[in-house]
Amino acid sequence: MPSRSCSCQTGVVVNVTSTHWNDSSALYAYALGIVQKLQSAGFIAYFAGGCVRDALMGNQPHDYDVATNATLQEVTNIFGVRNTLAIGAAFGVACVHGKLGGVRHQVEVATFRSDGIYSDGRHPDSVTFSSPEEDAKRRDFTINGMFFDPIAETLKDFVGGKEDLEIGVIRAIGVPEHRINEDKLRMLRAVRFAARFGFEIETDTAQAIARHAEQIQMVSGERIAVEIKKLLESARPAWGMEQIYELNLLDVLMPEVATAWRDRETRDQSKRQLDKLKEIGSFTSRVGALLLSCRWSGGKQIKRVVLGLKESWKLSNTDSSRIEHSLQHVGTIMSAHECPWSEVQPILIAEEAVSVVELARAVAEERGHSLGGVTLCEQALAGPSDQLDPPRFLTGADLQSMGIVPGPVFAKLLGEARSKQLDGELRTAEEAIAWAKEKR
Repeated sequence: MPSRSCSCQTGVVVNVTSTHWNDSSALYAYALGIVQKLQSAGFIAYFAGGCVRDALMGNQPHDYDVATNATLQEVTNIFGVRNTLAIGAAFGVACVHGKLGGVRHQVEVATFRSDGIYSDGRHPDSVTFSSPEEDAKRRDFTINGMFFDPIAETLKDFVGGKEDLEIGVIRAIGVPEHRINEDKLRMLRAVRFAARFGFEIETDTAQAIARHAEQIQMVSGERIAVEIKKLLESARPAWGMEQIYELNLLDVLMPEVATAWRDRETRDQSKRQLDKLKEIGSFTSRVGALLLSCRWSGGKQIKRVVLGLKESWKLSNTDSSRIEHSLQHVGTIMSAHECPWSEVQPILIAEEAVSVVELARAVAEERGHSLGGVTLCEQALAGPSDQLDPPRFLTGADLQSMGIVPGPVFAKLLGEARSKQLDGELRTAEEAIAWAKEKR
């Protein structure tokens, strides 16, 4: 993508009407009321950031932010202490909340500001309250740096965001290195926005990300996981992950996958599997598709790598368990129609079953394998629970009544009886008890 410097010259686009908002929601009406009240009190107040971007793209905003020259104390005075919560007093940020149409809403209201240095690579050490133009310059990307006055119906674009929206470009505001040094997470956000909107990353911005990729480790694991999750659930997860690979971020975030992806065929196969999961896959099955590109030497290595990912990304026990379960059992699910049911059923009654079946379908479709096993498992999961996991014919109480005490033999008999029941070799409780007596 050709490079274009962001001059940040003052610009006002007139006649960008409120019809762009295409939003009749109560939240929009509530946010509009906040702007009206601030302007009526003599202050500047605009919609800011992502809601402006989304509206100009013809999408309904999911939330609204308002930027104003009113201070936090002045915002509190206007809307009242009960309706104003300071969520970033040092940065002049408040949450204004209240009811409209019987529903409670909240809108973030922030004072125009310029940021000081970012010692931690995420948050400014200090801020200076400033003008709309200066506030726009401290934001991340041009498409997120615009303001809209819904009363005058004018767009305030000091950074060239509207033009970049029209040509489909993610471009850092000002010097890309400065934006990255302020907040390392912006490297991931650039890729995520590009994947979400089908945009390209502008050349200077992309090159700056590649040069600073190692610094992504300064960001907390929780924040990284949030961005990766949004990326994998975007319209272009495979494209986005390849960008993360090409921009050197994958070496830090998922080193085992980065090593595997140096083989072009392996990378392309993994990307195709991600594309298969676009419609049906969960976050955990998509992470599983990435990790599946590695050449595992056994279950212990899978457990070690997933544990490392859990610790670095601060994943929940549920998510890490689903990822590990998927990697351990995807092959069995793909060949379930050729396996004894006693091998398949324990995988399907686990809480993590859905993720492994999703992954198995994606892998089977991508490799052109039979879908017989996957379809069988999907049907089993969709059926009655007592059919998938029927009551045991032989119980511990039955064995104890035969004088068998709990221990290795006890557990072995229960396990063998369950397998024979699932495989149809034992058809009734009476047959199971008779079998156990014979084995005893």
